[in-house]
Amino acid sequence: MLKAVGILCILAGSTGLGMSMARELELRIEELLQLQKLMLRLRGEIRYMHRTLPEAFFNLAGSASPPFSDFFRQTSLELQDRSGQTAEEIWTRNLQKHFSGLHITRQELTELEKLGSMLGCLDVEMQVSTLDYYLDQLKQSAEQAEQSAESRRKLYRYLGILSGSALTVLII
Repeated sequence: MLKAVGILCILAGSTGLGMSMARELELRIEELLQLQKLMLRLRGEIRYMHRTLPEAFFNLAGSASPPFSDFFRQTSLELQDRSGQTAEEIWTRNLQKHFSGLHITRQELTELEKLGSMLGCLDVEMQVSTLDYYLDQLKQSAEQAEQSAESRRKLYRYLGILSGSALTVLII
């Protein structure tokens, strides 16, 4: 009886691990798509609404979900206060603080940091051009993530089930 419970626990745990790894891939895609929507809105706020960065970030915070809303709200408040820091320093510090738990890759986070170094110091047209360039990179990242996730999702699920089955065979 105890052996049967142990086998069920191993099967459930390994299957859950495989499902969890597959979910991580989906979360990365969701985060990239949400980031893409937010950057499109930011471009509109700057280009068409002629908002300053603190105003644009505050508006974005209202429509975003955590951790994006927390990031934009905090960045907006700190940009209004300034307290002797550059926009780039504020952007980078808040990125590290709020985006540490995201599922995006280190390269994608680095690109987002580069974006922050350009936003505060350029005129409107250059900021829009920088956002357009970043949006192209973001679109490519999302497409690559989707392509790689498609095959790896099934692989992770099957590996979870098969590894649990192999362990149970060894136990029996």
